[in-house]
Amino acid sequence: MMHKIGYLKVFYLILCFLAGFNTSAQVKYAFTRDTLEIKGGETFSNLLKITNFEKETVTLLQDKKEKFLTKGLISLPDSLVLKAGESKLFPLKYIADRQTINNNSQLFTVHLTTLKGSVEVQKSAAFITQLTDVGGLTIGTEENEVYLGQLSNQAQVVVRCSNNGFVPITFRLLLSGIPDGLEFTGQTMNLTLQPGTQQLLPFLARNKINNRVPADFTVTIQAVDAGNHPLAVKIIRIINVTNARRLSMSGDQYTGTLSNTIALRYASLSSNSSFYQLQANGKVKTGDNGSLEYRLNADQYHQQNVNGINIYNTFVDYQAKGWGVKVGNIYENIDFSLGGRGIKASLKLKDNGVLSVYGIQNNFLLYDQINTTIPGAKILAVDYNLSTPDTKGNRRLTYVHSRDPFTGVDANQLSVKTGLNLGKGQLLDFEAGYSLEAQQKTNSSQQQGVSAGMNYALNTNTYQFAGSGYYSSPYFTGLRRGLLLTDLRLTRKFENSNSLAAHFSMQVNNPKYQYELNNLFNTGLNKNAIYIYELGFNTRAGNVFLGFGPYFMDQHLITSAVTTQFGANADWRSSAMRFSANMAYSGRIHSFSITADYGYTYVNTSKRPLAPFHSIKINTSYNLPVFGFSSYIQLNPFYISDILSSSGTNKYRLYSFGPNVHFEALQNNLTFRLGGMYNYYGFTHSNNYSVNSNIRYLLKGNWALTSDLQYTITRQKQPISLYNPIPNTVNSLDNLYFENRQLRFGVEKQFGAQGKSGSKRLLLTYYEDHNSNGQRDPGEAPVAGVLVKINGDAALTNSKGAVEFKDMKKEAYTVSVTNTRGWSLQDPTVVFLDKSKKLEIPLVKTQALNGCLKLKAEKYGDGAPVLAGIRINAVDLNGRIHKTLTDDQGNFCFYLPRNKYTVYIETTGMPFSIENEKEEVSLQGVPVGMLTFLYHDQRRKVTVSRF
Repeated sequence: MMHKIGYLKVFYLILCFLAGFNTSAQVKYAFTRDTLEIKGGETFSNLLKITNFEKETVTLLQDKKEKFLTKGLISLPDSLVLKAGESKLFPLKYIADRQTINNNSQLFTVHLTTLKGSVEVQKSAAFITQLTDVGGLTIGTEENEVYLGQLSNQAQVVVRCSNNGFVPITFRLLLSGIPDGLEFTGQTMNLTLQPGTQQLLPFLARNKINNRVPADFTVTIQAVDAGNHPLAVKIIRIINVTNARRLSMSGDQYTGTLSNTIALRYASLSSNSSFYQLQANGKVKTGDNGSLEYRLNADQYHQQNVNGINIYNTFVDYQAKGWGVKVGNIYENIDFSLGGRGIKASLKLKDNGVLSVYGIQNNFLLYDQINTTIPGAKILAVDYNLSTPDTKGNRRLTYVHSRDPFTGVDANQLSVKTGLNLGKGQLLDFEAGYSLEAQQKTNSSQQQGVSAGMNYALNTNTYQFAGSGYYSSPYFTGLRRGLLLTDLRLTRKFENSNSLAAHFSMQVNNPKYQYELNNLFNTGLNKNAIYIYELGFNTRAGNVFLGFGPYFMDQHLITSAVTTQFGANADWRSSAMRFSANMAYSGRIHSFSITADYGYTYVNTSKRPLAPFHSIKINTSYNLPVFGFSSYIQLNPFYISDILSSSGTNKYRLYSFGPNVHFEALQNNLTFRLGGMYNYYGFTHSNNYSVNSNIRYLLKGNWALTSDLQYTITRQKQPISLYNPIPNTVNSLDNLYFENRQLRFGVEKQFGAQGKSGSKRLLLTYYEDHNSNGQRDPGEAPVAGVLVKINGDAALTNSKGAVEFKDMKKEAYTVSVTNTRGWSLQDPTVVFLDKSKKLEIPLVKTQALNGCLKLKAEKYGDGAPVLAGIRINAVDLNGRIHKTLTDDQGNFCFYLPRNKYTVYIETTGMPFSIENEKEEVSLQGVPVGMLTFLYHDQRRKVTVSRF
């Protein structure tokens, strides 16, 4: 069936090509490259070849009835003139930014028409860009350590998802590493983020084992696409507030131009609690094909009754041409809970395949002297991953054996994945798995599990379809245990970046376990089903994106792990009509996004709250170069599972907002970041205030001083009233107060080779040279948005007209400027960079000046003269001479900086004379008439005699 679809698509493309390429047309055009692979932030170019088969000159214009070809750094001229039988190449150049690229596979189309209706012109030509680095998604949390409340034994975690790329990203969150007894609930359905936007997703971490086992474990949050490929990952640690703890590591801790960093830090938590940190991170090349990457994080604690060393997030990874070994902490997605300490050995085969063997124990700490963690399962895994650039797609085969002494569960799992590339715009992925799980301590029967999934994507000029389906049985041992998932999205694309989408999503979670500690954990049977039917309309106008649409959401929840306020068991249903709207603006200076979701719930069998009721979620974000602000508001439950976090008769309210400040000063040597966040959870009557700051100051010799601060205050009312034997007094447990302060100071040293083996810097400032004298005079403003290139590296000038190139070698460089929006250099810029330099470069506006030679009739002339190759001169007020040559018809064209010019033709020694030898012209940005020089042919003189 899929082959038939492929053949039909090929046939459809052939018909479209034949319809566009009119064989009877006398003017034909096509792009020299039909497909371009591009990367975000880089430039890409193509050539449009036009051939005029007519016997006369034609002038072509872009069809105003059709959508114009996207404006670029170099765009098509307003009019294209071709002589009879002439072929011309017109260059096009773009930069892959959010204003140009809004789809992974994007179509660029040009429609040309002629002023003469009698001339047949080909209808259109097009090329496709394929974005190779679709990344841009980041996920993070306010803190890397989450502390469970002493009374409620739970904590709220807000996950921030940001799309820093150029195209919309559809993903879902995948949670792993959640141990038995911990409940980590929140939104894991498919989400779509527009470029430059972010969304806050609240999760609830709840320890259901009531402190019988110390809580100290990690949760891995992964963002995966429809094909279950990882896009971003975030690892957090969840611990009790009484445990030894450390200041979390920021994701961008190591910055600078050198490839290696080592740091020593001292952190203080209270008057009797402190620790030292030794951290290192880097990568070293070992020959042409080898590299050694390493990371070290070691904490030495000094606390009351808690002293010792913990080592975590530490590894050494050596990669050679044909093999590799990684030792230490390993976190990878092989559709199994794999994250701990061990070894990974890889063999790189000649067919681009990689055979890897894992030996791992699921334990966050590589070395634990304080004994605060529970040893996890011991895992042996074999993985074969074949990545091929051809149409066969990727293939993967994985076997996992796991033995967990804590739960008594042994597991064996075999998984296979394969992908097919069915042609341009079509992808197809398959996956399947089989598992066998046994409970050794209770001698219960083995449980078999199976899984199967498929993902299909189709992208044409008009339609875009993405469909995914996945099923795993309740006892399947993979990360998606007991999951039935279907997600279908069909998009109809229109002109002017408008689109209409229909979306259906079904997610049913029904996992089953056979753990020895079931009675202790009281997990019971859990089933959570969510069905969504959605229609949406999206539009884009410049940098503004707007999307909105209604949808229906139906939910079903069955669980026995419910507190007594709801009864022993729960079987709830909920139905709601909802409407979502989101708007985003992404500019060069600031960006803004807001997402609102309103719902009317008319069925709610949990009766908390009573149906019908209204609910709303609002998520906003605003960012400037220095200041930013984000907020999240939710009134009443969105998911039916939200009710499980509510205590007593409290209303479900969630408010989260806060500002952030970030800037660089002292020639970018000082980096400062400060953020605050206020969180209110009405369902538990708790208030949380947090402040985070980071200061980093670079010193000479690649040393740096750092300072970090995290301060958190939590106030929570007790959900259950306690007996107080003293009348008319307040029980001290009625209001829980918790304060966490962490202050850290450190010193860093960077070493190793420079990224480009150089230390010179070149700062260029471009300005508009009004009088073309090559000097910056008062009132000559900087020029922003000009593309500057040096040896393949490119940069855009900022609002001050400046670009900076760093880590340059000591040598000569030629600096060029792409002729965008009419800007041009007076002279080529060549810089010998023997030291760091700052230069001011003049730019001038260019304008086309056209002219021709008009042949004066001669009474005794014999044949037409040759008009090609005659030199035309234009001299400006500063004496600078510009030259060009005439074509075979006597036409010529200049592209001159704006100025006053004297245009003339030298005739000394030539077999012709010019009647009007000089013409004065002023180019000030407005169109000027064509210059005409009267040509007298003097190749022979004729003497007449009478007889």
